[in-house]
Amino acid sequence: MHIIYHCYGGTHTSVIASYIHIGMLPTDKIPSKSEIEGIPMFDRLNGQNDTGHIVLIGTDEYGNNVYSLGVKNGKKLVEPALKDLYYHLFNTNDGLLIIDTSSATNWIMKIGGFTSIALKMPVIGRPLVSYGVTKAYKNIVQIVKNVKAQESAGYNAIKRQ
Repeated sequence: MHIIYHCYGGTHTSVIASYIHIGMLPTDKIPSKSEIEGIPMFDRLNGQNDTGHIVLIGTDEYGNNVYSLGVKNGKKLVEPALKDLYYHLFNTNDGLLIIDTSSATNWIMKIGGFTSIALKMPVIGRPLVSYGVTKAYKNIVQIVKNVKAQESAGYNAIKRQ
């Protein structure tokens, strides 16, 4: 299975959700600012995770690949394009989950992300984004838990057959 978390810039909620999903961030407590800021793709554009690039974050306990993606304002174009491509390649959409994490983004993260990325002032913006993540963390965890429940249900259905 391929699980793609996406948000506006691809450096905040989608990255945090991806790292929670693969077990590199906890689900039972809010990580520290240094844990959040220590994530390699968090609040950083480096060519690999620029908007529109699908970044492999890791593999989960079921062996599924987990990705992060920034879509800017193209969500309505990107999601159907990914689904269509997957269908053309595999003749099914089973095995593809595309999850929008932007509902967990708060205004603090938006201001911090804009300051850090667009204004190129990470010294000011990154602490704001980190603080915003701590406030939104439970919501991000819930998104991941919902995805994992879907994932687990799919695997249990396969095992019963």
